[in-house]
Amino acid sequence: MDLKEKQKIELHRSLVREIIRMRIQDRDKAHKWLNGYLNSADKWVKGFNELHPESTLNADIYKQWRLGNRGRIGEWYEEEDKKKSMEISKPD
Repeated sequence: MDLKEKQKIELHRSLVREIIRMRIQDRDKAHKWLNGYLNSADKWVKGFNELHPESTLNADIYKQWRLGNRGRIGEWYEEEDKKKSMEISKPD
């Protein structure tokens, strides 16, 4: 993987974390940013999902939330990480 691809991945992960933080602070704001909204002049403002329909952002936000990501800097979970942490925390 080259540097450009690594940067693209890190940018995406940072965006996922930012939306998770936004959702914790103001869920409605996060949903509007993702899905769009009707502004005070009754004009539709496109959300990220409408502007980037090919994006995996929604799926990644859901997955990361389910795995315990709460938007801390550098936080990212893979399915295997969660399984390992669950195995370690099991009482004997």
